[in-house]
Amino acid sequence: MEKAQFQNKTSVGYADPRVDELLKHSIRTQLESLLKSKITTEQRIQLLQKSFVDAMSLVLSDTKVAHQQLVKAFESMYDQAVQSLAMAELSQDVLTRQYVSETGLIMSPHNCKHTIKDVYRIKGYARGIDKAIAAKLKNKPSVTILYPACGPFAPLLLPLLSYYKHEKRYSSEQIKVILVDVQPGAILSLQQLVQDLQLEDYVLQIEEADATKYVPNLEIDLLILEAMQHGFTKEGQLSIAKHLVQFLNIDGWMIPQNVSVRGMMVIGETEFNQQWKDVKYSHSIHVDRAAQQDRVELGEILSINKSSLLDMGEVELADGIKVIPANQIVLPTGIADMDQRILAIYAHIETFSQEVVGQYDSGITNPRPDMTFYVDAKPREVEHTHFVASSGDAVQFYYQLSGLTGFVPVKI
Repeated sequence: MEKAQFQNKTSVGYADPRVDELLKHSIRTQLESLLKSKITTEQRIQLLQKSFVDAMSLVLSDTKVAHQQLVKAFESMYDQAVQSLAMAELSQDVLTRQYVSETGLIMSPHNCKHTIKDVYRIKGYARGIDKAIAAKLKNKPSVTILYPACGPFAPLLLPLLSYYKHEKRYSSEQIKVILVDVQPGAILSLQQLVQDLQLEDYVLQIEEADATKYVPNLEIDLLILEAMQHGFTKEGQLSIAKHLVQFLNIDGWMIPQNVSVRGMMVIGETEFNQQWKDVKYSHSIHVDRAAQQDRVELGEILSINKSSLLDMGEVELADGIKVIPANQIVLPTGIADMDQRILAIYAHIETFSQEVVGQYDSGITNPRPDMTFYVDAKPREVEHTHFVASSGDAVQFYYQLSGLTGFVPVKI
């Protein structure tokens, strides 16, 4: 669609405090862009391409790279990508449009743009995708990649493609990409960014579509997907994966290859505060051993991979609400302070060939506390959202697909 179609929508209500906060940030971003626009278009594009290549050179390096060096490279990549976003000339409501669909939260392009500076999320995915592409191209001349819900920057793939082109590692004859997003603003940004990166030959299609309903017109070798928030809540990762996995070739792969969602009972102060007091940034390598030993692991609640998706059944409740039966767990007994513990749900992501995004490596893998889940204790005032159980109880988890996604525990 043409840019002009999206510029004539209802004007933003600037008196709304939430919108005004976004507006101020957008204005600041645009003013910064104007200051930087003193450089020529050619210089801007060169800086953009260099920032993408430099970041991926560090990510794919087999030698250890310092955290601050990675952060600096990713900040540069973000700063340059935002320049392309500014060039796409999105209206304020297109930039900030965010809503809940039938299958989860649809984030605004404004909020999605920050993913490109999530160092260890992108590192885990990029290294996995790089290995998957190499493995595919050993046995076939080209690989077709589908990347749905990719946001305004397609950050798991466009930086890699920039690196491949610069290093002459893989040509556009070897890699063909389809980018899909439901947000008009993301599409406009993607078109601008792909043009600025000069990756048009690699990108077959940029489609504005709901990924839970999109039907590709080509056979897919790799499905790349990351539409998650911590605790595997809110966004539509599972609905998208469940729909699109059917379009993979019989030997096609989904990335991540496996997402294991797990639960544990923790002391909140120990888990979320004390163990991070003496470290500069949260990461799986900095998880405190004493805090780990203090956890009561409940095990895996749900596993999402190609096989489980193809076999996964749905239960439809009243009003068309859909849920997925997840795993059943038995709450452990003999834990003296169980009544003081809270449930924390976290994801461990295996992208491909031992490349992972581990606990605390990214916002999407940070354990999410569930303050409505009580074991051996009762809230002062029981609300309909509270779940109350006792040690030794069997609990069946379901995953809600409709609206804001998340887990629903049911006592057996």
